Amino acid sequence: MNELIKKINNVSKGYDAYTSGGFARDLLLGRKHKDIDLIVERDALNYAKKVAAAFKAKLITLDENTETYRIILKDCRVPNIDISLFNGKTIEEDLQNRDFTINAIAFNIKYFKDFKKHIIFPNKNTVTDLKTKTFNVVSTKAFKADPLRMLRAFRFVAEFKGFKLSRKTLTQIKQNAKFIKYVAPERIKNEFFRILTSKNSSELIGIMDRCGLLCEILPEIKVMKKAKKKYYYHSGGLFQHSFETLQSAENILNNLKKYFSENFIEMQAHFNSGESFCENVTREALLKFVALFHDNAKPETATFENGKMHFFEHEEIGANKLKEIMLSLKFGKKDIETATFLVKHHMRLSTLTRNNLVTKKAAMKFFRDIGEASLDLIVLSMADWHSYKSLKIFSQKELKLQEKSAKELIKKYYELKNAKPLPKIIDGDIIMKKFKLPPGPWIGEFLKIVNKAQFEGEISNKNDSLKLVLSKLTHIKKKYKM
Repeated sequence: MNELIKKINNVSKGYDAYTSGGFARDLLLGRKHKDIDLIVERDALNYAKKVAAAFKAKLITLDENTETYRIILKDCRVPNIDISLFNGKTIEEDLQNRDFTINAIAFNIKYFKDFKKHIIFPNKNTVTDLKTKTFNVVSTKAFKADPLRMLRAFRFVAEFKGFKLSRKTLTQIKQNAKFIKYVAPERIKNEFFRILTSKNSSELIGIMDRCGLLCEILPEIKVMKKAKKKYYYHSGGLFQHSFETLQSAENILNNLKKYFSENFIEMQAHFNSGESFCENVTREALLKFVALFHDNAKPETATFENGKMHFFEHEEIGANKLKEIMLSLKFGKKDIETATFLVKHHMRLSTLTRNNLVTKKAAMKFFRDIGEASLDLIVLSMADWHSYKSLKIFSQKELKLQEKSAKELIKKYYELKNAKPLPKIIDGDIIMKKFKLPPGPWIGEFLKIVNKAQFEGEISNKNDSLKLVLSKLTHIKKKYKM
């Protein structure tokens, strides 16, 4: 780090270059820092070009209006250096325009080695807020100046262990929540999913809801809240059920060892696989998001027949509605496909485990149909069931039996996944010779039928395979017009 700072200082002659915000804050708190934030009083672009040249690094423009630039470093513990112009005439004025008091600190980069002696605290609350681990908004204008700061407040608390939001900040969020609509959707999505990634995201989302911010960033929540309570088991209606499903999903994901003692290591690897979803979207966070919206179509599908409430096709309609929500927030294709698939099939496991006996054949079909999303769907279904634990709708015995079936299903999933390949008992040449068939796609279909039957334990030798092919011969010939 000292060599990096030395390089910056070598090209900073003639400039008052300050490091501010997150970098200065993290140095004070002893936290690991990601980027270096530098601000200068003039010629931000020329200064950025000099720094980029010193590092032989790429320079990109983040915002022309505020003269904000990013230098992307390679093979360095600090990936980026962000450079911008003072937001005000002086460094003190710039800091008074920041978001939170503990971010409103700076020091001249030339004093890096003994920065604590040269730290600038223009806000009288900064030192106290650092000691009490409190995010406190700098001014009443902060959220109007940049409404995304309201979401960032919750994201900071999610990422800074032991920190909290001040009452003043929560009040300001409540008063300014409506302004979040002026923020670009992808910025909202990125911040919201950084919150969802935390282990206590449901707690933070609950506070966001009480501040009125949740309904502003996700208007569909308003519809869920207005849904008639008589349609649902929970006293708080659909939203209470959905929120409790989110809480349950988070609890299960945080305690995989408790719920799936035999397979928790493999499950942790699955949920932390770092798959190529959108920026800040992890498989775990996406599952929590789905938990919040899995029943979103119940209001428009509710019908009362023979003394019982039904929600026919709410899975399919809900999947389509979630797709629209995610498109509006600029999610990627894979994110949308994964989330809507889970909503579309979220009742599948309840149907499968209804008799508390999942046969090998039924399990095979479930895994074949659901594929790599099998684990996600099982956790989602369990979370859905857990939301009813405090109610008398299902007996504790029934819920425990369903949970037992789900655990056994996961055990089967990994037994099959880790099993050695089955021996080949027949091939295409044998089928063509036996039934005098020419090569073609029909041979592949016959082999698929045989492999499926072998996998499910229905056949185990060549003679049984040929009998199975014979039983399907007429149908396949008709299908391919042979």
